[in-house]
Amino acid sequence: MAPQLELAPTRRLILMVPAYNEGTTIAKTIATLREGTATLEGFEVLIYVIDDGSKDDTGNEARGAGADRVLRHQVNRGLGAAVRTGLAAARDDGADIAVKFDADLQHDPADIPAMIEPIIGDVAEVVYGNRFNRIEYKMPFVRRVGNFVFTRLMSWMTGWRLRDGQPGIFAVSKAYLANFYLPGDYNYTQQILLDAYHKGLRFAQVPVAFRKRTTGKSFVSFRYPFKVLPQLLMVLVGVRPLKVFGPIGLLFFLLGVGITGVEMTQWLMGDAIKPVVHVNIAMGSILFGLQTLFFGLIADLIVKQHRR
Repeated sequence: MAPQLELAPTRRLILMVPAYNEGTTIAKTIATLREGTATLEGFEVLIYVIDDGSKDDTGNEARGAGADRVLRHQVNRGLGAAVRTGLAAARDDGADIAVKFDADLQHDPADIPAMIEPIIGDVAEVVYGNRFNRIEYKMPFVRRVGNFVFTRLMSWMTGWRLRDGQPGIFAVSKAYLANFYLPGDYNYTQQILLDAYHKGLRFAQVPVAFRKRTTGKSFVSFRYPFKVLPQLLMVLVGVRPLKVFGPIGLLFFLLGVGITGVEMTQWLMGDAIKPVVHVNIAMGSILFGLQTLFFGLIADLIVKQHRR
């Protein structure tokens, strides 16, 4: 009797496509994704469209084009919220790898195999595309400046050598899906980078194609930094609270100690009528600093305990 061949288990790859008023292009996007992943062996490929409160027929068009799931927000909540919904659905449906892909086809589905290769090879848990080696048009000035600033900021905050901090395509592994933290509803790229870094996950970046937008408009504007920075703070509080509350607490504690020390010195030298003139400010700063430090320590312990 001939021995039976053991087939390699099929892994589940979920392609997440956030869409807002993409009714005219979503069917083409789904068809192009099917074609671009047709040669992937050993994967069950599923396409999830996240309809972020579209006012057109995006959801029905996606269903008609063969999307495996259409997840709908009743109102437009933002790209970060749409990505969060997609990640949660991918996690709950047992994805081994999830790839986020823009509905406007500025990226090329043919790059998806390269995007997931570092995860398959156990090199990284989070993979970002790098658009700047293969970009096909001149990016608008505001976007170029914004990308430069935030890429440098995230490189500094993570220590990773980022070339492109805001691509529209990324891939994450099952390990990231199991415990991701994405609190902000607006941006997602910086949140994911900080979240992954502070959880000790590995990062890789691969070159991807990037075309000029032909439909819709970019969400990036001069208001972008004012929306992004508070959400980065939210991520830090959620994954490393001591890094936020520690410096704040230490600052106020040292301020109170400094005021006390200076005024005590002045009193000992006969330049003041009592040891500490600004008692309330000094004691308030010291107590607030200690409370903030202890709060950060307790919050850090809770976060670490929750991850076990």
